[in-house]
Amino acid sequence: MNKNTINGAIGSTFINHEGLKLHLERELGDGLLNVLELPSGRVHRYEDPDTGELRLPDTRWLESGLADSSLRLHADDRGVIPHERILARVHDREEILQRDPYAEARLAVMLPLIEKCIEGNDPKLGAEIRKIWTEDLRAKFGNPPQIATVRGWFGRCHSATVTLADMMSMSGRVPRVNRLDPAVEEIIDVARNRFWRNRGWKIVDVHAEVSTEIGDENLRRIAAGEPTLNVPGKETIRRRVNELLCRETYAQKYGEAAARRKFDGSGKGISAYRILQIGLMDDTVVDLVTVLDMDRGFVAGRPYLTVLIDVYSRCVLAMTVSFQPPTVAKAAECVRTAMSCLREGNRPKIGLRKDWLERHPALATINGKFAKIVTDNGFNYVVPAFSEMMLDLGIVHELAPVRSPRHKAIVERFFRSFNTFLIDKLPGATLDPSIMRKFGIDPSSEACITLSELRELISQFLRLYHITHHSGIDAVPLQKWAASAAVHGRDMILDERLIDVVTGVTVHRKRITAGGGLRMFDMTWKGAGIEEAINRLAAAEPHKTRLEATAAVTTKVKYDPDNLLYAHIFVGDDWIRVENTQSEYAAGLSLWQHRQVRAWSKRESLNFVSEADRLAARHALNLAIREAFPGMDARERRAAARLAGPGPKLDALPDVEFAEAEPRHDGMGPIIEQDVPANEREDAHRAMSRPGNEPAESDETEKEDTQDQDTPIADPRHSIIQSSAPDDDDDEEEYR
Repeated sequence: MNKNTINGAIGSTFINHEGLKLHLERELGDGLLNVLELPSGRVHRYEDPDTGELRLPDTRWLESGLADSSLRLHADDRGVIPHERILARVHDREEILQRDPYAEARLAVMLPLIEKCIEGNDPKLGAEIRKIWTEDLRAKFGNPPQIATVRGWFGRCHSATVTLADMMSMSGRVPRVNRLDPAVEEIIDVARNRFWRNRGWKIVDVHAEVSTEIGDENLRRIAAGEPTLNVPGKETIRRRVNELLCRETYAQKYGEAAARRKFDGSGKGISAYRILQIGLMDDTVVDLVTVLDMDRGFVAGRPYLTVLIDVYSRCVLAMTVSFQPPTVAKAAECVRTAMSCLREGNRPKIGLRKDWLERHPALATINGKFAKIVTDNGFNYVVPAFSEMMLDLGIVHELAPVRSPRHKAIVERFFRSFNTFLIDKLPGATLDPSIMRKFGIDPSSEACITLSELRELISQFLRLYHITHHSGIDAVPLQKWAASAAVHGRDMILDERLIDVVTGVTVHRKRITAGGGLRMFDMTWKGAGIEEAINRLAAAEPHKTRLEATAAVTTKVKYDPDNLLYAHIFVGDDWIRVENTQSEYAAGLSLWQHRQVRAWSKRESLNFVSEADRLAARHALNLAIREAFPGMDARERRAAARLAGPGPKLDALPDVEFAEAEPRHDGMGPIIEQDVPANEREDAHRAMSRPGNEPAESDETEKEDTQDQDTPIADPRHSIIQSSAPDDDDDEEEYR
């Protein structure tokens, strides 16, 4: 057996793989070691893996255990080594110097002292420190340390092999000594558990309960002659409460959903390796109180934004502005803007100026067709119509997990940047009411911005966003877009009309006439397309729905709710585009804005002439007509009498007899003889109040020669009441 040559091993305590503490007390000779099991103090023996015998530990056992890490140092001759000190030994030099730059100075002092075998009580310690502290150390760390300070550093030197990790300061990295009385700890423990069981409790409530309980306990101790307890500070209470913070306590206080958002991971995030592979779509409301449409002269309302962003490059392909909550139509408009191909070559995006394109021509190429678009579970995205529209365009639609906003962290972070860099700086931004009162801001007078100004600011923000370094991808979005486009290209839908048709809103069974064109929403669409549509559909129109005065057809149409300039008519195998007769008014006008204009016009007319005044004027007109035609009242009375008809004249009520026919094998029954009140109709010779094509006659009266033989006889199977034409605004709309 060889003698133990490992310095510092004797007197140290190790922990083996079974968690047993082993203290190396001394050497027994011939390489054998006296190892005690703690805390029992029993002599430890290990099992020989070859023979299975129990043997005394020796130097080979010690070195093997240190080699395969089955023995882990727990304490040395100076005591238990803190766990934080053990963890510090795995830090590299840069991390240690970042945490404690002065560790380098301590090591520079201690290594020469250990080499010269100078202890902490050596009289020459001060002189040696002055020799070691060179001008370089003075320039970097200042004056040399005090002798008492260096003596404290000897406690960190566990062996001759002192490392930089041994010299790192552990201030604030090791558990502090608990200075609170156990009775105070018990009171705090009860109060902090109550904090995590009640959602409404705050730290100040825990502090109040602890202070009150300690005050009552001190009164009892004073009466008993015992020492009083000190009341801990609010910071101590906060630390004790946060010691219990974990997923279980957080769920107990705030609910399972909040704990899942805070502690549970969202899995693998969304990633892409090229542009137009995955897009994220979401909508948000802009924190502006009022937006004015100065072009049309009315209040537009609070704007809503729909954004479509590329995952790979973080480029924003589309950002649309509307003034109504997000709907299916608004989501379709966002997709339509994203996939609109370049018109007339490299068509710039909406709102871009020529000087921007001259400096950054790649801005005009930020568009195309995504392979997959991920959305949240909003109403405008979960409806089947939106998914069907995606399939028609060849795009895969994927819904994000429910209640997982971090799944779409890319677009959520973009909204934060948008609010930080633009919206929060506008005069109409929605601020905290206390801040608005503090600075004297009147929202009703100052929280306004025009629609044209908002669109211009959004365009400038998007330009700045695309040419600024993005920390999420560690690159400029526009540069990454251009590089990927050069390698992979861009997928596009070259037929712009197909995009407008697929993403439009469908109106079924719409009536179109040659003279009136297409009428919806108190507006008319006409043009050469009307004549072409009627020529292609007139032959297939059912006979009963045809008109004598003009040609009319019934089909389905599509319109863009954000631009009422054009509409599309379905002609069986194709769609024909027609233009609004009020082209200047309808260009870029949304349906919501059009209805706002109509409502405003109605309010203006009511301000000029009230509803009560109009009703009184209509009643006065009816009275004037009756005075001009005095015989009208008599005619109305006679018409009412004819409608009611004369009642039957009976001298007395006849006796009613009830009879029951016996059933037969064929399911019929014998005829029961009965007497009818009259053998013929009394009104047989009276003309009908609303005659049909032929006057009513009795069976005995022959037809007169003047009667047209070709005139059809009124058939009671057909109703004489014809259905009225459907109202334009009551058409059933379905988004396709």
